[in-house]
Amino acid sequence: MSRILLICPEAHVGDANQLAMALGDSVASWQHTFGAASRPDADGALYSVASWDADDAWLVAVQSVPERPGWDVEPYEINMAAAARAQALVVLYDPESDGPVPQASAGAILILPGDPMAMAAAAGLVRIVEAAE
Repeated sequence: MSRILLICPEAHVGDANQLAMALGDSVASWQHTFGAASRPDADGALYSVASWDADDAWLVAVQSVPERPGWDVEPYEINMAAAARAQALVVLYDPESDGPVPQASAGAILILPGDPMAMAAAAGLVRIVEAAE
């Protein structure tokens, strides 16, 4: 089990939530994995982030063509075409063999193992600090 950070471009949040549901054990536990995109990069593009402990089986599944889980029966909750679109954008970073941390971009849903705050910074996201009044 390892801590992961997921970084999803604003335009792909809906599809990414469909993929999360396809990989989850119920619609309730995964429907809103990615919330509003609120983390910018240096250019101002917005991303939604999520973090949790993922096991090896989940890491393998997120790299495979998504399949409709047995709990999703008619009328279906998951849009499998959207889940497949999101899966096609997944970039799973392996710090032991992939070199530098990939940068957040409009064309990738990044999965980065490690400390979420450190990985967000390494991927180019800017931390928003509220000004004191």
